[in-house]
Amino acid sequence: MIPTQPTRRASGFKPCAPWAGAAALTLGFLFGSPAALAASPPANAVIGNQASASYADATGTTQVATSNLVQTTVLQVGSFTLDSVNQITNTVVNTKSGAAGATVYAPHVLTNTGNGVDTFALTVKADAGKFSRVEVFADVDGNGLPDSTTALCTTTAASVCTVTPVQSVPGNNGAFRFVVAYTIPGSAIGTGNFDAATITAIPGTPALYVAPNISAADKDEVKLATDAVFNVTKTIGAPSVAPPGGGVWPTASASGPRSSAACTPVSWTNGLASSATCQYTVYTLTFNNTGGAPGKFALSDALPAGQTYVAGSAVWSGASGTALGDGAAGDPSGIDFQVTGNTLNAVVASLNPNVTQTLSFVVLVNSTAAVGTSTTTNVARYDPANAPAAVSAAAIGTTLGSSTNPAAYTVLARFGIVVGSNPSTSATALDATAGTPNPAGQDLTTRQLAVAGGSVRFPQIVFNTGGATDAVNLSISDSTFPVGTSFQFFAADSGAPLLDTNGDGVPDTGPIPAGGSINIVTQAQLPPATVGGAYVATVLGRSVNDNTKIDATADRLEQVIATLVDLTNTKTGTGAASVANGDLGAGPSPLPTQTHETGAGIGTMFSLWVKNHDAIDATYNFAASQTPGFPGALPAGWTVKFVAAGGTCASPAIPNVAVIAGGQNEIAACVTPPSAQTAVTAVKIYFKVQSTAVASTGGIASDVKTDAVTVTSTALQLGASLTPNNNGQVAPGGTVVYAHTLTNIGAQSCGAYTLTANVPAGDATQGWTTSIYLDVNGDGQIDAGDTPVSGPLASLPVGAAQKLLVRVFAPGGVTAGVSSTTTVTATFTDAAPNCGTPSATDITAVITGQIRVLKTQAADATCDGVADAPGFAATSLQLKPGQCIVYKVVATNEGIVPVTNIAINDALPAYTTLSAKQPALQCEATGVSGTALAFVPGATAVSCGSAANTVAPGGTATLTFAVQINP
Repeated sequence: MIPTQPTRRASGFKPCAPWAGAAALTLGFLFGSPAALAASPPANAVIGNQASASYADATGTTQVATSNLVQTTVLQVGSFTLDSVNQITNTVVNTKSGAAGATVYAPHVLTNTGNGVDTFALTVKADAGKFSRVEVFADVDGNGLPDSTTALCTTTAASVCTVTPVQSVPGNNGAFRFVVAYTIPGSAIGTGNFDAATITAIPGTPALYVAPNISAADKDEVKLATDAVFNVTKTIGAPSVAPPGGGVWPTASASGPRSSAACTPVSWTNGLASSATCQYTVYTLTFNNTGGAPGKFALSDALPAGQTYVAGSAVWSGASGTALGDGAAGDPSGIDFQVTGNTLNAVVASLNPNVTQTLSFVVLVNSTAAVGTSTTTNVARYDPANAPAAVSAAAIGTTLGSSTNPAAYTVLARFGIVVGSNPSTSATALDATAGTPNPAGQDLTTRQLAVAGGSVRFPQIVFNTGGATDAVNLSISDSTFPVGTSFQFFAADSGAPLLDTNGDGVPDTGPIPAGGSINIVTQAQLPPATVGGAYVATVLGRSVNDNTKIDATADRLEQVIATLVDLTNTKTGTGAASVANGDLGAGPSPLPTQTHETGAGIGTMFSLWVKNHDAIDATYNFAASQTPGFPGALPAGWTVKFVAAGGTCASPAIPNVAVIAGGQNEIAACVTPPSAQTAVTAVKIYFKVQSTAVASTGGIASDVKTDAVTVTSTALQLGASLTPNNNGQVAPGGTVVYAHTLTNIGAQSCGAYTLTANVPAGDATQGWTTSIYLDVNGDGQIDAGDTPVSGPLASLPVGAAQKLLVRVFAPGGVTAGVSSTTTVTATFTDAAPNCGTPSATDITAVITGQIRVLKTQAADATCDGVADAPGFAATSLQLKPGQCIVYKVVATNEGIVPVTNIAINDALPAYTTLSAKQPALQCEATGVSGTALAFVPGATAVSCGSAANTVAPGGTATLTFAVQINP
């Protein structure tokens, strides 16, 4: 963790039904909207999650039980296209014309539509071997021309041109663009079809592909002409000629955001430029005549759905600065130009050999344009030869047999993020000044109390207010917290630390769908020995996709105290740390605060005061150790018994102490060295108190202090110990077994004794009962060979130990949440030697309804809603995109009383959607009464529950549903 490091995740989700409880909320946060699930999963992605069940126990308290995790690994599948084909074809994708000695260029695109990277071998072979040269060049910018003079392969005559090296293309629509250059020999004669070539692509991992998509081929056709020969490329870019009426062209960007809904198509103005509302770009069609005679040139460009032609913006290089007439007239001499809807037609009356001209125009990127290139990519069509005399812009005809390269404008999403307190909305948490938390409203999270050296957590929510999936980098931009404080971010749903998912070195939320949100937790780890307040830190969120989009929220900690609970020997304490061997503040101190002297086998009493510094009441357990670490152990043979304040070593042990907020209570501890203990000086004993429930800070409160015992002499002592004290749970009508050991810790044999296990009189009246057994085989369980204790037992020799088992039975009608204390006592009855009455306590708490949730899964390769063999299991699966998974979630009441309002909730894993074909039974119940359980599907989650139901002991609810991995 680092002092200025950030946090992360879980998006806003509405339960499918009012009874779809807190667990559904938690799971739904992961995905938030259908957009988060729509993407196809990359190869080797691991998908899966946990289900949960919410219910009310017998006391009416809402509980949530979670299932095991099930996972599926997505296998790699292969698919690809070469231009428009995905198999071996004779499809002609480019028809080019050229004069003898000319070189013509044919553009191609290989697209990897599979879900993983693969290599592809590309070859070009002339059908008749007539070309003098065939070459392949990379065309990264897709303008239909080579990027450089360095060819990927070159061949002559009838040889095959093999691209070297094979091309590695990423999955999920990664593309390799290239052009093939065909050189017509200077000696070629005639006209018409000259030669054709076959372009073939073969993937490098054939096992991933399904026939016929195991190879693909299409063709280029080259014609020989002595008349005019036209070639055209389409690019995004402003030409060197002036725009209509002078001025400047808008910035001709090949990518950018789409326009907002507030923008409408406009006509050309000299000051036309992109803005926050409207986005424009410029297309230029470049055409030339490589033939041997002038010719009439015909062109048509039908713009895609994501773009709209800006009226009056078209300019021909033959008349720089003059607008072409969009209608039937108004064009400069030499060109006929008309616009019908979103289609632009142009006819140049005569284009001389070796002359290059351009036609440029402006388009508006529509507000409906899809992010990416799917609605902003097209090709223009043209006649590569001299157009017929009758062709005009109004009647372009059907002679346009050639197409340009595709020219793509990449639509980038507009991004926006908001970070605020939880709960809040994107409106209430939005900074008035970006990066500066609002002084009021839901932009501040306050915690009242924390402990020096401890941590404090602040719940936050991160919103994606943009138009596409985004992740948000998280950092601490400003802090007045004590020097040495470190910050870390966690996912609110899983508690896992937020990591850097995009490789920029900054923790982030991970992907949040457009309009979604994610719940996170910011944790401040405080340095030790620093107290005070108040402290404020600024949590800054920054869009991963647009680092200019920032928003912040503030975390405020009112007070840092030394410790939530303070354990001292006196009411006022004796100093801090090494000051007077102090016991004030967080311990333990290096040296004992108090050192008591005693003889071997003789107990000595320490007073202990417990101060609750928290803002809430608390109950504390006790422990003792010879080392400052807990759990630890006492010196061999030493015992510690905690008793009520003012008690003696003979007093009954107490299990814990309750202290009100800000209050202080006293207890005592009896420390007894063994009878055989030799004289020793200042044996350190560490005492610890620890809260039985979480404190107001969300953690467990504890403190440790140091005392010591000096044993001054060794004496023949009589004594026995009965250990340990136990805590356990039992259901009404059930039993629990506790193990104890009775040990002679003296230097002489102990006489005969009796054993008793008693509960308070009121508990006995309710039906609590006990029994005692000698644990003959020492396994801690009551077995057939163990002996019930019904009378006095023989003497206990020096150093001997007798293992005992105490069984406690709870009455069937007892209320959940109550507890009963069993006091186990060994009473030595002989007058001499008499080893006293050692005792121990067993505290038994009553529990009731317990829901266990088990999730299993099965493959459904054909997506028919039926689990494939071998059926359901909790083990991992391996499936391909397009295949399905059937999940089964079973919630069982394993308690002995009914529970109510059960609802099973599960979220659709990432990269999946609900399958069109669901299992026949989706929501089943046995032993459930009340309102019938119902299956409720949603875009991101499913539920099985009802508004009011009762689940009997042993009753079950079962949710079964199927999801399809996105193809």
